[in-house]
Amino acid sequence: MNTALAARSSRASALALMIALATIACASAAERSPLVAEQAADRMQSLVRNTMRAAGGDWTSTSDGLAADPCTTPDGRGGVWFSWDQDADGPTDPSAVAHSVDRAWRSEGLATTTQNVKRADGETLYRVGASGSDVESIQFNATTSHMSINVQSRCGVGDLDDFTVDGRSR
Repeated sequence: MNTALAARSSRASALALMIALATIACASAAERSPLVAEQAADRMQSLVRNTMRAAGGDWTSTSDGLAADPCTTPDGRGGVWFSWDQDADGPTDPSAVAHSVDRAWRSEGLATTTQNVKRADGETLYRVGASGSDVESIQFNATTSHMSINVQSRCGVGDLDDFTVDGRSR
């Protein structure tokens, strides 16, 4: 192989490596970029609504709207995280409903865990949990008497005062 050809091949390899590294760096930076608080709230609410649809039933918020609390983003900035927990009457087949929620979350790219626990009253509690890009954590619980969704959004950059009035969530 002549010297000119070897030099071109070396430059082409170096260029390909630089492009690959730049692509990885940009993707990693995007994954680390925190959300703004409004995005964190919107993504969490969307997941909760999808969960309610997957489970069926008539849901009621356990709070008067979103509950907002202060947090610190992974890069050290002040932020806000939200919760929006929900309750509903229990389904006749809580196992099937938990399976539907698990399937819905997996279709949204969430890694889920499931658990069935025999309670002292003899009822089985069906639980599905997940965390992912849209939320810090979410948990669905179902028995024949009750269903619940407990969720915490990711920490989004923002000022808690923008989401509270007199120290209470808006």
